[in-house]
Amino acid sequence: MSYRYYPITGIKEGLGPNGKVPIRRDFDEWSASKIPIDKTQVILYLLALKRLQAVDPANRDSYFQIAGIHGYPYTPWDEPSTTQKEIGRKGYCVHANNLFPPWHRPYMLLYEARIPIYVLPQRLYEIMVNEIIPKYPAKYKDEYLEAARTWRLPFWDWAKNPRVPKLARFRTVEITFGGEPKFQLANPLYQFRMPNDKKMRAYGVGSVVNFDGGDPFDYGECIATSRCPTDEEREAGSDTWANGVVHDDDVDKRLAEHSSVTDMSYGSAAELVYRLLTYPMDYAHFATLARDETAMTATASASKVTNDINVEFIHNNLHYWIGGNGGHMSQIPIATFDPTFWLHHCNIDRLFALWQSLNPDKWFETDIQRFFDQKIVGSGSLITNKTPLRPFHKDTTGTYWTPDDTRDWFKLGYTYPELPTGKETSAQLLRMVNDNYGITRKEALMLAKSASTPLPGLEAIDDDGAKMFDYALSIKYSKFALGGSPFNIEVFLLPEGETEKKFRTEDFVTNVYNFSQKPENEDGVEVCSNCKDGQAQNVQATAYIPLTSYLIKMFKQQQLDSLEPPTVEKVLARMYWRIVDIGGKTIGEEKWKDTMGLDLSVSKTQMSYSSNPEIPTSFPDPEIIPNLGTGLTDPQIPAGVVGNNITVAKINKLLEPVSVGGSIVFTSPSMNLAQPGVETGTGIALLSWDPASKADALDTENYDILVSMVIQNKRRVVECNHKLAGKGYNTITKFTPSPWFGDRPTLRVDIKEDQFEIYVDGQKLSSYKREIKKSVTHVHYYTTRKRVEPVMAREITGNTYQDTATVS
Repeated sequence: MSYRYYPITGIKEGLGPNGKVPIRRDFDEWSASKIPIDKTQVILYLLALKRLQAVDPANRDSYFQIAGIHGYPYTPWDEPSTTQKEIGRKGYCVHANNLFPPWHRPYMLLYEARIPIYVLPQRLYEIMVNEIIPKYPAKYKDEYLEAARTWRLPFWDWAKNPRVPKLARFRTVEITFGGEPKFQLANPLYQFRMPNDKKMRAYGVGSVVNFDGGDPFDYGECIATSRCPTDEEREAGSDTWANGVVHDDDVDKRLAEHSSVTDMSYGSAAELVYRLLTYPMDYAHFATLARDETAMTATASASKVTNDINVEFIHNNLHYWIGGNGGHMSQIPIATFDPTFWLHHCNIDRLFALWQSLNPDKWFETDIQRFFDQKIVGSGSLITNKTPLRPFHKDTTGTYWTPDDTRDWFKLGYTYPELPTGKETSAQLLRMVNDNYGITRKEALMLAKSASTPLPGLEAIDDDGAKMFDYALSIKYSKFALGGSPFNIEVFLLPEGETEKKFRTEDFVTNVYNFSQKPENEDGVEVCSNCKDGQAQNVQATAYIPLTSYLIKMFKQQQLDSLEPPTVEKVLARMYWRIVDIGGKTIGEEKWKDTMGLDLSVSKTQMSYSSNPEIPTSFPDPEIIPNLGTGLTDPQIPAGVVGNNITVAKINKLLEPVSVGGSIVFTSPSMNLAQPGVETGTGIALLSWDPASKADALDTENYDILVSMVIQNKRRVVECNHKLAGKGYNTITKFTPSPWFGDRPTLRVDIKEDQFEIYVDGQKLSSYKREIKKSVTHVHYYTTRKRVEPVMAREITGNTYQDTATVS
């Protein structure tokens, strides 16, 4: 008799007219529902999952073996021609490549729709229908069957609900069902426990070794799974480690630890999800954190900072936040044994579906293939929309699933609450994204309305919108820098005035988790060809973390008084970081510096948020801020140029004087273009100070004012004059810029022998006679009326050039 492959088809029951399919529900909403059919589904789900977990781990169709597809015990699954030796060479892991989202889609279907109990394949709902429902009186049959047929796997939206789902937190749950007496059920969502109480080593699970070969985490000793164990609880050979520990309160802390300081009930991942679903990107940049800088695509540039965000790095961080240091979820080979894995990945699939709906024309194309993908799939061809998604089959004859087969989730028998018809408009979806995940947007709109707490760098715009400076941290690193071992990159902010790096919890900013595994097991046997080939190809990984909510938190705690670049850059210059191993211990820089390729860079842009949630957020491409981060980013200020921070209501000394043949270029991150009712001038005066002078340096009367340029916003003119120290001003000369200043203006002054040449936004305004032939030593930035804001930002930049020819 020929081998019968395990067909994964998705649940085909419960389908309605006109392509209507059942909905995968939000776990918290669904499990708390008082609607009778929902309550019945929850009980059927728990009973069926409990039965699945009780199947003999040696059975191909057991919970243990299905979870093991992801890693341990590294055995062939539904591939009869693949030997045990070959699976160690090939493996099924698809992290760090373009197949990451589509590969997990049939994997979730397998868990949801084709989880058998005995030798013959059966679906999970068939477990309900054939094994559970017949045990109860016939009068319940129709009600229970309807509940089973319309059930679909629930998801945990950890971005909106940053707490372990309530139902998963209890060791036991009380069940009342079918008119029978109440009974206590060992909760199959709390943890997975081996059905025969044998240690997992008996079925091929081994250890995860630290990068330096130190004390391994011996998962083979485990009988049950753990979440966020302590160092003591991970001790090998202890009953605590064997029986597992679950610290869901610690998971909650990790999920919400780095959230916005506002009263909004959102966790760390909400703004990440917002950016993921609203930033323009192609499929390759959405799908994976892996980057090959030689790749050429038709739709995106590898150099764009926004391309550093991707669904995989968000997914990786969640694995760490849920598992902690040493919990099952934080390690690739055994993550799937934790029952929360399936709730987590169902949400990843939901984000994939939402992104597809917002980007319906983006999919696999030949111009987004990368060389290192060739070896990862164990074949000689590039990854395409026809690449087999091993080991998953569509039929009993062995036809593999492909990415194209996964593209339409409606055809797979399910959808999500936000996509009930599959015909939702972009505006409808954008409203949902803004309402559910747009933390920074909501903060900006609220602060823009608040006259009592003005935030420089944030301004109200038309239709109750807001325009605000936005900052983000991009992190690039070598995924296999520590031989494939997982590690954490943790970023901190040194408190003002302190110099010692203490790595305190209160100074923590963010982290990026490298969810990876060694290509070989503890015995040196290769178990992951993806990892082996990725290591050989030196796969580079990326992550993108918005920082603006963290900065608003500092503003509300009175640790920051502006979001304008000069202020923020001074604060972010205090960032520092470390690499941490899987046990939470700091790894010395000498052990990773030469292989990590670590590049941390900070970017800035200005977000324009509409109060209408159906209008997309707009922003120019972010710019890398020079001299922040690791310093690997090429500085944007060329040699021979000195940058000066110029603050309003202050006489600012230049780092280097500028004389004939040089230039000063003032740039502002913002410009108030509204014409005020009362004229208020904003002045920039170039001053000269005699070093031998004994006069008061805080009084502008003691300076020679070589040229003063006053921007009169109401009349749309620039007024220029000059004066010697202690003397009166000369006659004002007026110039009219055409066009007027832009919203990110530049004012340039070239110093010639007999005149100043003045430019506005690159266009020459005019020349002003140079009567006082001295070097510029200071700049006075001021307003002509006291206690009035300048039309430019409160802090602007003044770059000095010793040679006008070097001004770009």
